[in-house]
Amino acid sequence: MRFGGRAMSSSMIVGMLLAGITIGATGHRLLAARPSFSEAPLLRTDLAGIDKYELIVSQLETLPGWSHGRHYHAGHEIVYVLEGHGALVVDGRPEQRLQPGTVAYVGPGKVHAGRNASEKEVFKFILFRLHLKSEPISIELN
Repeated sequence: MRFGGRAMSSSMIVGMLLAGITIGATGHRLLAARPSFSEAPLLRTDLAGIDKYELIVSQLETLPGWSHGRHYHAGHEIVYVLEGHGALVVDGRPEQRLQPGTVAYVGPGKVHAGRNASEKEVFKFILFRLHLKSEPISIELN
């Protein structure tokens, strides 16, 4: 066989075929990047005596470099940090550093953003939402 004016040996052809098969078989792993965060729902329940709201509790784990752009919620949001280091910015307030044991509160309608402040470690936290049932959980601004 000739390729670009040169003869190709059978071993070159076999090598190229094997390389193509290997790339084809593993290519999906190269393209499927790990998501920058995961959310594990822990509880979602109605609240007695508060008909319009529900409680949503989740555990989030974020990779280094994760950030959640400016957004707001119709309900209340409370963050409890389990491990790692993060940052929370609520419009009109200075950035709040988040570390294990930190509790942060964001009130209804308050525009805010959060991020993993570490370049090397995961940032894990429990997120408590007192969510207004008739509204989307999050209204993204970015």
